[in-house]
Amino acid sequence: MKHLLILIISIAASNLCYCQKQEPTVEAEFDTIFNFQFESLKNKHNKKILIDESHNTIYSLPYGKKTAREMLRIMSEDGFDVQFTDKVLDSINLNNHKPDILILHGMPNDKIILNSGEKNEILYKSPLVQNEVVGIGKYVYNGGSLLIFLSHHPGGSGALPLLEAFNVKFRDGYANHPKSPGYNCSVCSQFIMTTENGMINTNHPIFTSRLSDELLPKTVKFLCGAAVFRNPEDSVLPLPNNTTNYTRSSEGLNIEESSDSYSGMIGFEYGKGRVIVATDQGMFRSLDLLLDGEKIPVTIHDPDCDNAELFLNCIRWLGKLQ
Repeated sequence: MKHLLILIISIAASNLCYCQKQEPTVEAEFDTIFNFQFESLKNKHNKKILIDESHNTIYSLPYGKKTAREMLRIMSEDGFDVQFTDKVLDSINLNNHKPDILILHGMPNDKIILNSGEKNEILYKSPLVQNEVVGIGKYVYNGGSLLIFLSHHPGGSGALPLLEAFNVKFRDGYANHPKSPGYNCSVCSQFIMTTENGMINTNHPIFTSRLSDELLPKTVKFLCGAAVFRNPEDSVLPLPNNTTNYTRSSEGLNIEESSDSYSGMIGFEYGKGRVIVATDQGMFRSLDLLLDGEKIPVTIHDPDCDNAELFLNCIRWLGKLQ
C-alpha cells in the first residue's frame, strides 16, 4: 500500500495539468513514498544525464525537484549519473559535461515588461538563445539524446525555436477531444491511453527494444497537454482522431484546427542521436492535485497507470541501453 507524507503547497496552474479561464493557485501534495520496483541496470553502464535548471524550467522553482522526486530516483537507481547545470546550453557547456541524455523539463517563454510611458507593453521571448539551439542540435546530431517536456499553453512556448530545428510541429495550445473531458477544465482533455484503444504505439522502437515484457505499459495517463507531430512512425502516444487544438487570445478560446495526426509523445532518431518530446509536463511527476475535494494523482505513482514503466523505457531508449 502506498502512503503519503502530505506537504500542502500552492502552485500556479500554468505549471501543472490544470486550467481555467483564470490562472488560480492549486493545492497539491507531494507523494514522498512510492518507489517503482524494477530490475536495475546499475553497475552495467556509465551513462550520464544532464538536467537544465538555467532556464525557467520546473527546476528553477523551489519545489521543482520535489515534484520530480520519483523520476530522479528511477534514473539514479537504474545507474545513471544525474547532474544539473545552471550554465548556458551551448556547445562549450555540453562538450564540457559530455552527457548521454539532456533533459529540458518545461520551457515557457520569458515574459518581459517594457515601460513605454503611459502603458507597459509585454514582450514574450524564448529563453533559448541561438547558440543554444545550434549547440543542442549539434549535440544530438553527433550522438547525444534529448528529452524535452512541454505543456499546454504557456508551458512550452519557449521551446519553439528548438522544436523547429528538429522539424517538430508543436501546437501551442490545449489538446481536446470531446470523449476525454478534463477535470474542472472545459478545454484541456485528460486522455487515458491504453494498448487496447491504440493510444500506446507498441510498434515504436521504445517498446520493441525494451529489455523486459514486464515493462510494457498497458495504461498511460496524459492529464492535460498539447499536441505535437512529426512523422507518423515517430508517434509514441498518438492522440485520437479529430483531436482539436484550442488556442487562447485576449478574446478567449479559439479552435485552431483538428487533426488525425496529433501525438502526446513522439520519439525519433536525428543523425546519430535520439529525441523524445512529451507534451504533458506532469506525466512523470509525483504530485496529487486537490480539486473540489478530489485527489488526482499526477501521475507516476497513480495505481491505475503504468507511467513509471513508460518513463523507464524512454530513459533506457535515449541512453541506448535497449
